[in-house]
Amino acid sequence: MNLTDDGCNSERDLVEALKHNDAGAFKVLYYKYFKPLIRFAWYRVHSVDVSGDLVQEVFFRVWMKRENLNPEKSFKAYLYKSLNNLIINYQKLGSTRTVSLEDESLRKGKYDEEKIDMEIDILNALEKLPEKMKTVFILSRSEGYKYSEIAEICGISVKAVEKRMTKAFTLLKKYLA
Repeated sequence: MNLTDDGCNSERDLVEALKHNDAGAFKVLYYKYFKPLIRFAWYRVHSVDVSGDLVQEVFFRVWMKRENLNPEKSFKAYLYKSLNNLIINYQKLGSTRTVSLEDESLRKGKYDEEKIDMEIDILNALEKLPEKMKTVFILSRSEGYKYSEIAEICGISVKAVEKRMTKAFTLLKKYLA
């Protein structure tokens, strides 16, 4: 089976093709999910380089274990869960995390000290959230996923997502007050 990125292939078909060593299907899935996964990782590790390395590791593992993929299960949920686990492991190893908001703003030509201070405050507040709550919050607010999609990605109920979001907002208000 040879698949291309013409929009006609379902994720299930792509995963099925990937299971059968179709590099084209892998490429389509890679380009579909690479940027959202990088953003998700960046919100957690605050480094573009580390985010890229972690996402590359996820896709490397997908390719190496492609014959074990289940096309009936959500590939997106599998990717986010795998990346989340890698991020947790990375953070457990005592990595040094640096926030390069100033460099990013200068690179874009938009140096605004007040905005940078606010972003740093928000990132620091996010860091204080419990891991599972932080994951749900980032998927919702930064990535734009619906609660039902987040529930699928995290393997929890929609009600649990709602509770975590409510608690996250309460804690963020407290931390930013």
